[in-house]
Amino acid sequence: MFADRLPSLKNSLLSPLLAGTFLGFLFQNHSLSHALWWLSPMAFAPLWQEERSSFGRSFGKGFLFGLAMNVAGLFWLVTTMVHYGHVPVFLAVFGDVLLSAYMALYTGVFWAGTVFFRQKLPVWLLPPVAAALWTVLEGFRGILLTGFPWNPLGSLLFGHFPFLGMAALTGTTGLSFFIVLAGGILGELFHRIRKERSFRTTLSWSLSFGLLVSVWALAGHLALQGFTEKEPPVPIGLIQGNIPQDQKWTAAFLKHAVDGYLDLSQKALSEGAKLLVWPETALPVVWNAPPTALLPTVKQVESLPVPLVTGTLGVVRTGDETGYAFTNEAVLFSGKGKAVQRYRKRHLVPFGEYIPLPWLFGWLRPMTGITGDMRSGTKGAMFEVSAGDQTLRLAPFICYEALYPSLVREMALKGPDFLVVLSDDAWFGSSDAPYQLFRQSLLRAIENGIPLIRVANTGLSGVMEPDGSVLGKTSLFTRQEVTISLHQKRRTTFYRLHGEWVFRLSLLAILCLLAGAPLLRATEQSSERTVP
Repeated sequence: MFADRLPSLKNSLLSPLLAGTFLGFLFQNHSLSHALWWLSPMAFAPLWQEERSSFGRSFGKGFLFGLAMNVAGLFWLVTTMVHYGHVPVFLAVFGDVLLSAYMALYTGVFWAGTVFFRQKLPVWLLPPVAAALWTVLEGFRGILLTGFPWNPLGSLLFGHFPFLGMAALTGTTGLSFFIVLAGGILGELFHRIRKERSFRTTLSWSLSFGLLVSVWALAGHLALQGFTEKEPPVPIGLIQGNIPQDQKWTAAFLKHAVDGYLDLSQKALSEGAKLLVWPETALPVVWNAPPTALLPTVKQVESLPVPLVTGTLGVVRTGDETGYAFTNEAVLFSGKGKAVQRYRKRHLVPFGEYIPLPWLFGWLRPMTGITGDMRSGTKGAMFEVSAGDQTLRLAPFICYEALYPSLVREMALKGPDFLVVLSDDAWFGSSDAPYQLFRQSLLRAIENGIPLIRVANTGLSGVMEPDGSVLGKTSLFTRQEVTISLHQKRRTTFYRLHGEWVFRLSLLAILCLLAGAPLLRATEQSSERTVP
């Protein structure tokens, strides 16, 4: 009997596996994946072919879908672990699959939950409910176990106007909701065509899809209009040093690395820069206690004639046997010979800057080097910068923190003129990760209506205006400076005021529908029986 069912089982599992692989491919950095972004809603097509299935079977299909999607979308992990962690290839692939399997648990619940709701709710309610369920689970993925919000579905809309503009109203969470909702309507359309062949049904679902896309596009377009430029532009120098990761932390290379940043800074100064921004740990020493041999070089950094925001290291006392631990920091040098403000990174990268559950994962400690046992900060910072005739307020973030919309919004509510992200993506090589980090980080500009400056050691660096335009984008693994004259183009967005309202409403809707699903289904069946 099992042998007879094997071909159909293979076919039913193959569809979600292929669909997930395709969706994961869209997260990769290829010209083809950029061109096919509009097909992302269609990746959910196999889900809408299921009408009745057990929880275990539907969960298994969703798990396969998510596993394939994340293995493809996160395959850069293999590059990072092999080339920089010196982990054997088989172990690196296992790590990618293991993380992908964890993330697939969420898509498994999504798939099973959508099939469950199909059996309980009216068909017209299913697409928005599925979109709400995806939104809730994607939100929890960014929260539970310190969170891993990498590759939210909505980030696929980066660079695609006018749909991207809705991030100012709904956040990236709302963009994810839109993609799943659009996929649900299309899925029901094709499912009903195949099942019923009814012109009336086809027309109603087609009009629903057209209305959704039209309203979303119009609202997105309007959300990106009406920004006014405040004050004269400020020339800001973005310094991308391109320091190799295997040399950056060596004592013999320290002076050479910092001298490289100083040389590029002099070029930016010659172009009129009034503020300089260096990337994460560009000054790879404890900034207020550098090695004696590096003291003259650090004095040069402090003596730059304009303010400098740079990544560096700090140190804090601890209660363990070592007595101290490093911190990942951003420091503001005033341009008058001293450091005036500092920010300590609050959201550290698991397995990169600290080892979670050391009793279980302690064996990974050797591959993280000196950065693998850091301590986190507890509060944000607002840098007050005198740039020429203007005083600017900068909200600094370090690398991975920019993936957390709520963390960035917390500081955006305090009214900075610019969001500043310092990063070091050298760990990722020429993989897809730097591109994924770049687009996710820059989405914070649209969400909050504030220009975002991003500077990375090996790229990608650049500026995103709150209207969605990208300025001064650099290439990977190039040593360069870019001086850009930026206006204080700031506007309060609906998202900045209300935060993750799409997530909250989605969670409330799912809880209410779970409670009222039997009643809703009974009402639907009753109405169907009374229709002549």
